[in-house]
Amino acid sequence: MKYLFQILFFGLFSASAVAQLNQLGQIDIPKDSKFDESISILPLNERGMLLTLQKEGFFNRNVANWVFYRYDTNLNERWQTTLNLEAGFESVMSYQNENYLFWLFQEPETPKIIIIRLDLEMGEIDEFKGKLLGNVNIEFFKVLENTAFLGGDYFDKPIVISFSFFHQKATVLHGLYDDHLEINGLEVDDKRNELNVIVKERRKGKCGLAIQTYSAEGKTLRTIHVPDIEGNSLSFISGKMLPLNEKETLLVGNYSNNCNDFSKGLYLTRLEEGLEKGTSIIKFGDMKNFFAFMSPKRQEKMKEKIEQKKKEGKEPNFSYKLLVHNLLATDKGSVLIAEIYYSQPKNNSSLSASIMGTRSGDKVKREEEYTFTHAVICEFDKTGKILWDNALVMDNLVSEDLVEQVQVSKLNDKWLLAYLKKGKINLQQLKESEHVGEKETFEIKTDGKAKPDEEANVAAWYDQNFVVWGTRKLEIKRADDPLKEVFYLRKLGYEKGR
Repeated sequence: MKYLFQILFFGLFSASAVAQLNQLGQIDIPKDSKFDESISILPLNERGMLLTLQKEGFFNRNVANWVFYRYDTNLNERWQTTLNLEAGFESVMSYQNENYLFWLFQEPETPKIIIIRLDLEMGEIDEFKGKLLGNVNIEFFKVLENTAFLGGDYFDKPIVISFSFFHQKATVLHGLYDDHLEINGLEVDDKRNELNVIVKERRKGKCGLAIQTYSAEGKTLRTIHVPDIEGNSLSFISGKMLPLNEKETLLVGNYSNNCNDFSKGLYLTRLEEGLEKGTSIIKFGDMKNFFAFMSPKRQEKMKEKIEQKKKEGKEPNFSYKLLVHNLLATDKGSVLIAEIYYSQPKNNSSLSASIMGTRSGDKVKREEEYTFTHAVICEFDKTGKILWDNALVMDNLVSEDLVEQVQVSKLNDKWLLAYLKKGKINLQQLKESEHVGEKETFEIKTDGKAKPDEEANVAAWYDQNFVVWGTRKLEIKRADDPLKEVFYLRKLGYEKGR
């Protein structure tokens, strides 16, 4: 497949006269009309990026192959390789570590799986076939050394299965197949060569998180409860782990006072050799910038309400849904990003769904869409103390999927937070608890006259660089010209003017 390298620099127009989001390079990949094709991008920081092209036959869904392309930071191709996928298998999810990309495929309604391992440096592919113990609904996928761990549910009970690449044999991990548990996440600890399974547990009307730790071979090592099981009234909703060294780990997430998914604030727990060494609680009302999504007048009223509650000896009661990102390691400790959202049924003109909490147990049975109001960013030191907090207003961004919208990059001592809305990149500079300038807006256009590309995708890459990709139509010069559309990929570099 040949690439069409474009010299044209398509416009990225900013609301600010002094800011620039410069196009530093572009690749166009012709679309093959005989296939249903899609692309995805995996940024690899300063190592470049991986582009995955999925090809599936329109009339024969068993005809499929995947093409992987590795680029350096200047968008020069380093290698490409093709995977011819066995008929009947569908992609489930992927996992990437420093050296490999792993992709899990499953044959629907059967226990058969295929895991491919792609060497990111050389482009070589290894393929591992096997069978699970049944038709498992897989929601989590991680790899530790030469063992894959697959988490999900089996007959409505949680299950985690280890799959050895050497023996190509599946084994169920002990202690998880329990009606009172729900898997919250799988966390690989490369420093200690361990797998942590974070589970929500609900027993006798009380809720919390438990961390069940296993060796790379799937052997049970320990189980801890957070908050401590001794009468703590808090209910931890989610948890993200960040190993600091061979002894210490941070566990960060959001908490509630009951068993629903509406948060009251954030928490940070220090773990030392698997044991809880203290938990810090950060209430929404105590954060300086949590209510930045409101107008200045509403913010002032909210602050007055909080102060009045405190004078009366009462706790302000706020409830929000949070989508918590993975932790980012910093020199001082770690940075947490969480997006605040609410959900409502799709195609429902009524905006009766509120950002505030509803009664515990209420469920929306129809398909939902998600509205993101703002994101919070906090830095913690290594003892669990919050150093600063800030917020990014997201202008009620609507998404059909509950996935992370905010992309985070670094510019010297500042943070760049960006999200895509209707073909426009919205970008805000932050320096700890201060906003640096106003939010800037850049339109993504596929030519000089077209409207913004509302189907585009954006990802943070490295330093102040981003990558944008999508599909654009070509100007047809001849009626018999088969090339009508191309995938485009652009490297964008942010520069603040003087």
